[in-house]
Amino acid sequence: MSTIDTTPHDALAAELERLYSIERTVHAQLETLSDDVAIDTLDDMRVLECREQLQYAIDAHREESEAHLERIERAFDALGEEPATRPVPEVDGLIADKEKFNNVVLNDGLRPLYYVETALKLEAIECTAYERTMALASALEDDAADEVVDALGENYDDERTLRDDLESMTDGEPIDALLAASPVADADRSSLDPSI
Repeated sequence: MSTIDTTPHDALAAELERLYSIERTVHAQLETLSDDVAIDTLDDMRVLECREQLQYAIDAHREESEAHLERIERAFDALGEEPATRPVPEVDGLIADKEKFNNVVLNDGLRPLYYVETALKLEAIECTAYERTMALASALEDDAADEVVDALGENYDDERTLRDDLESMTDGEPIDALLAASPVADADRSSLDPSI
C-alpha cells in the first residue's frame, strides 16, 4: 500500500488554497449580506440602529476584501504557486443556511440578530484559516514562508478587528433592545457566541 508524502510546502499551499477560497466566497457574499441587512420593512428604531451598525461593519469589510485577495495572491507568488481554490464546506453551508433563513423567517426583529451571528461565524472561520496558514508558513523557516506571513498578517489583523467590532455589538444597547423586545427575549446570549 503506497502513501502520498505531503511536504510542508504542499500543506501550506493547500491551506493557502483553502484561505483563498474562503476570501473569494466572502468577497462575493458581502454585497448580498449588506443588501440583506439593509432590507427594512418595520419602522422600528431598535431594528434600524442594529442594522446600521452591522451594515457599516459589513461594508467596511467589503472594501478591505479586494486588498485581502491581492495579498493572498502575493503569498502564492512567494511560494511559486499559481492562485487556486479548494472547497470549504463550512462556508458553503453557512451561506446556504443564511439563504434558507431569508426565505423562511419573516420576523424583521430577528433578522439583525441572525445576521450578526452569521457574520461572527464567518469571521471565526476566516480567523482560524489565517491562523492555521500562518502557523504552517512560520514552521517552514525560509524566506518564502516569511513573505507568506508578511502578506497575510495585515489581512489577519483586519479580520480580528472586524470580529472584535461584531462581538462588541452583541454586548451593545441595540442588540439588548432587540432581545428585550423579541420573542427570544429569554434566549441564551451564548447563541451569539462565535466559538460555538
